[in-house]
Amino acid sequence: MTTKKKNTVDKVVHEWCGEEDRWVYVEYNNQRKIIGLNFMQGDDYEYFKKYWAHNNNKALMAFYTVMLYTFPIEKANVTTLDFINKVMWAFHETQEIYFEFNE
Repeated sequence: MTTKKKNTVDKVVHEWCGEEDRWVYVEYNNQRKIIGLNFMQGDDYEYFKKYWAHNNNKALMAFYTVMLYTFPIEKANVTTLDFINKVMWAFHETQEIYFEFNE
């Protein structure tokens, strides 16, 4: 399979995660592999669709990919959406720590 086909969006999902208070944007290729992510805290779906429902967060996707290989046992023991949310919280916290110590 060529890189172009691997990176071609075949399906897009908007998931509301009430416990996390966030909308999650997920792009899949034709093999149902996640190829794009984004998220927005809060429940304003119209705002989410307008400003966050697209894949523009390369750092988040790179972090997610690393987490897939770093924590395979954790991924296997929760739903895909739960794992995505765990990664998003870790990503957010990592950014906060980075900015706190690099000011």
